[in-house]
Amino acid sequence: MEIEATFRVGERSLFSDLLRLPTLSVYTLAPVPGIERQHNTYFDTPHRHLAAQRYTLRVRDLGSRRIATVKQSLGALAGVHRREEWEITIGASDHPYDWPASTARERALAVLAGQPISPQVITRTRRQRIYAQRAGVRCAELSLDEGAIMAGGRAIGFRELEIELLSDGTGADLSALIADLRARFPLVPEPRGKRARGMALLDRALGQAGITPRLAPAAAIEEQARAVGAR
Repeated sequence: MEIEATFRVGERSLFSDLLRLPTLSVYTLAPVPGIERQHNTYFDTPHRHLAAQRYTLRVRDLGSRRIATVKQSLGALAGVHRREEWEITIGASDHPYDWPASTARERALAVLAGQPISPQVITRTRRQRIYAQRAGVRCAELSLDEGAIMAGGRAIGFRELEIELLSDGTGADLSALIADLRARFPLVPEPRGKRARGMALLDRALGQAGITPRLAPAAAIEEQARAVGAR
């Protein structure tokens, strides 16, 4: 289960402030050294069968390994999103047929029901992580993300803070961290995930062109991603 809240960050200096902050209320903050660079591709069928069932299929390329993630949204309450989530490390192929035996593979194939998939949205993300610890136990992960979302020949930038509850954390931990961070920093709740924002880009682009919304060609999305990544 993924339980997290996402907030927009206006000024990049907020990231530096967070990375220097030793504590937050009763929580010790432990930054993870280095920056993780992600290339994320979101897939769906030509008729958006996954989105219709509130599923997301994402392949994350970290350079050293590739991770496939299948999620099903269970909705949001007070800005906190809840999703069932299954992950598996995969090889070069994006299609679930070629993934190793796993719950992620089984769930993806069951939902797809034999339909083909194509990339619809790509994001490039630079991520820095901070663990929030209570009495020496990691209870939440703070992700400081910035990058670009690309779809339909368009791109938008983002800068945001994700606060994700870890297995040893509680709902009270998440609520306390959110309250303390919002009291200290100017954070604006982000109700939509990156895939949803990318789909909105795609729909606007195709709508202006007078085309029925559908998935953009894979080659076009990849070319766009390379162009943004080179900036």
